[in-house]
This record gives sequence, C-alpha cells and structure tokens, in this order.
Amino acid sequence: MKKRLPASRVYISDILDGYYIKSDGDLEPNYLITKDARKVYRVKVVATVVREPFISDDETYGKFQLDDGTGTIWALAFRDDTRFVKLVKKGDLVQVIGKVAEWRDDKQILVEGVAKVDPNMMILHRFETLKEKAEHAVKAKTAFEIYDRYGITAKAKVIAKNKGVSEDLLLTIDELYTLMLEQRSAELEEELFEEEIEEEKPEENPELEKAKKAVMDLLREKAKPLSHRFIVKKLSKEFDEELIEEAITRLLAEGEIYEPETGYYEPL
Repeated sequence: MKKRLPASRVYISDILDGYYIKSDGDLEPNYLITKDARKVYRVKVVATVVREPFISDDETYGKFQLDDGTGTIWALAFRDDTRFVKLVKKGDLVQVIGKVAEWRDDKQILVEGVAKVDPNMMILHRFETLKEKAEHAVKAKTAFEIYDRYGITAKAKVIAKNKGVSEDLLLTIDELYTLMLEQRSAELEEELFEEEIEEEKPEENPELEKAKKAVMDLLREKAKPLSHRFIVKKLSKEFDEELIEEAITRLLAEGEIYEPETGYYEPL
C-alpha cells in the first residue's frame, strides 16, 4: 500500500504565493514550493467558510471558499469526496486537509478531510504553523548561503550534510530560484509588451480634443438630434470641416454619441 505523504501546516497565503509544480509522470505526486523553499505535497489549514457551500445536482462536484485572514482559496471535492462539502456551512471554522491543485493560474485545495473546530484550534494552528516555519527558516538560511556560494555541487552537498542540511533542501532552493527567474522573465516580457502598446498609441491631438468637446457641448445644449450639416455649420468658424468630421467619427467610435437616424447625432 502506498504511504500517504504528510500534510504541512500552512497559511493560505503560503499556498497562493507559492509555485505549483505538476509532475511529469502519473506516479509522481504534484507539489507546491513555497517562497521560503518548503516542498509541500499536502496541506493542513484552519480557516472560516466564507461562502455557502455548493454541490452540483448529480453530487459529483462541490466546493466552498476558505479565509484564514491571510487570503482566500476555494476547496474543491469530486465524486465521493463531496461528502465533505455537506459537513460544512457558511460561517463554520474548519480544519481542512488536502492536496494543492491549480486551475487557470488559481490555486485550489482538493479536499481529503474536513472537520469543524473551535476558535482555540485557530490559535493552535497559527502557533504550530509559525513553529514549523521558524524551524525550517533556520535550516533554509544555511541552505541558501551554501547554495548562493557553491550552487548544486558535490562540495555544496558535503558542506550541507555537515551542517545538518538535507540535499533535498538544496535541490528545492535550486528549483525555487529557477521558478522565480522564469516568473520574473515573464513579467519583464509583459512589461515590454505593454510599453510597446503604449508607444503604438497615437498621440493625442489637442485641437481634435477641443473639437470633440465642442461637438458634445453643442449636442447637449440643443438637447435634440442634430444633423451633420448643422454641426459643421455651427462650428466652422472655430474648426476646419475635416477636424469636425474626425471629431464626430471619434465620438461615435468611443460610444459618446450615436445616430438615431442617418446623418443625425445625439449624445448617449
């Protein structure tokens, strides 16, 4: 029988800020790498149910939303596990155990167990979570220092072993750094793309903006549909006819005005 991996006490923010890794092989479990370099296969959270649970008509799918003060996340259940959704209601304080999953970049918890708890359990959960994080931080600090100096080398592994740091932690840090670099690279590409779009935007023409305002003021003043010919005639002393026509075209495109009938305009 395959041994079930232990559940790590975490805050919801640890899940949301972490990196979800989907394993290549069917036999290898998926996992989460937290920002402090913890590899988490299953999670244990204590939180409040903040939305009324939902179960599909055929009871093959259910969900409820959790909030522990650090973030909110959906807890999902499928097939037989929907029985867990029936155990809770909005406002309940619960302890949930499950696997982390991701759908369209949104982290989720696949429920494996749920139980209602009293407020003291939240205090205990926070204490134990902080304790686990603090104990990990001591080893992680040493591991980061070794990795930053030696990388993943035979020397690094020997030094880590002598200092009570596991090779797995060094490998997790290596994976974390890779994920962080990939994320930063993607963010930079997005920023560059947004800058290119900004550069491609046509420069605003002050005269055109004045013409658009004049058209809008005239339409609002008359408070009735005005013909194209009337607008051009009224504004021709202040603007060229081509500029007035462009102003009308822009206002139509921007949804500021419409044509109740061909050649007549009225503000929306």
